[in-house]
Amino acid sequence: MSVPTRVLILGAGYAGLMAANRIAGRFGEAEHVTITLLNPVADFVERIRLHELAAGTRETAVVPMSSLLHERVDPFRGTAARIDAERRLVYLTEGGEPLAYDVLLYGVGSVQGGESRPDGALTLRDPAEARRVRERLSSLAAGSCVTVIGAGLTGIELSTEIAERHPHLRVRILTRGTAGDDLSPAGKRSLLRRMRALGIELAEHTEVWAIDDRLLTLADGRTLPSACTVWTAGFSVPDLARASGLPVDESGRLLVDQTLTCTQYPTVFGAGDAVRAPREVAGQLRMSCAAALPMGAHAADSIIARMTRHEPTALSAGFVLRCVSLGRRAGLIQGVYADDRVRRIVLRCRTAALLKERVCQMTLSWIRGERRRSGSFTWPAGPGTTR
Repeated sequence: MSVPTRVLILGAGYAGLMAANRIAGRFGEAEHVTITLLNPVADFVERIRLHELAAGTRETAVVPMSSLLHERVDPFRGTAARIDAERRLVYLTEGGEPLAYDVLLYGVGSVQGGESRPDGALTLRDPAEARRVRERLSSLAAGSCVTVIGAGLTGIELSTEIAERHPHLRVRILTRGTAGDDLSPAGKRSLLRRMRALGIELAEHTEVWAIDDRLLTLADGRTLPSACTVWTAGFSVPDLARASGLPVDESGRLLVDQTLTCTQYPTVFGAGDAVRAPREVAGQLRMSCAAALPMGAHAADSIIARMTRHEPTALSAGFVLRCVSLGRRAGLIQGVYADDRVRRIVLRCRTAALLKERVCQMTLSWIRGERRRSGSFTWPAGPGTTR
């Protein structure tokens, strides 16, 4: 067979799983296409559920890989240390023989918390870290202060979840910016109203310089007590692409073209948070599950096109909603245009909470749908385009 036969996917997040299932369902056994999914952990982590695990409203954020993955995909537990794109080899931190490939999909994702996080703060980087937050919360006496640093989606969802689940604790958000600036005026009012109802204290334009035991030192020299501090500000990506000599942006994200093909190596593709596509097709795409799923599906389509000697097409992906949980009993659904600009449409309270939960459930349903039938997943078109 003259087309590539060994597909290696790095990362079993939303993008990697979607791509693996979509490719696996496209080729039959007679076509001798092997698909290997390399991931540091054995099971799938629902990152969009980690704040629930941390607050104690959910028992797990881990889903067995076997319940999601196409039977023709071979899971391989390990961590990529270096990619040799010239020789088409991936070396592992665990040592041993490198993994050879004909086509590589780079989908290693991002890490919550960013690189500027001071020592001493907990994070929601993975289930183990989320459980550390959970254990700390359960050990605190009534009136103890919990500080969430960052007022992005993760910070808002975590703080409201904690405040609702642990009403005996004092919950505070510190942010360098302002909360809810990415929402419409009505959406921001609804968010702040819910935070006030839960008793959450909000300190905007406040920067943390150091975290020492149970004390926070701010940029202006003030100190604040904090029995539990969770850092949610920012995301960073693994340094794998940069360390491997692949083309990257200033953040270390792999540079790909409009088809999600690496700009320097045509056998390398990328999808998800650790990838940067041209502004013309991806300028509106924020780091999110909502972007990772269509990027994973489109990268799979580009790989399939190359393997079947067709020209890949340009990515077209946009948004419809921003979904925010504000505890188990309330939520916020902000309508957006395809380019992620906010609309006036806002859903609030219990209705929004139910819709947000449904969207979270659908992420797994879409991945399982690709396992049953390749090409079943569709997504909203990007700005200025239609499907």
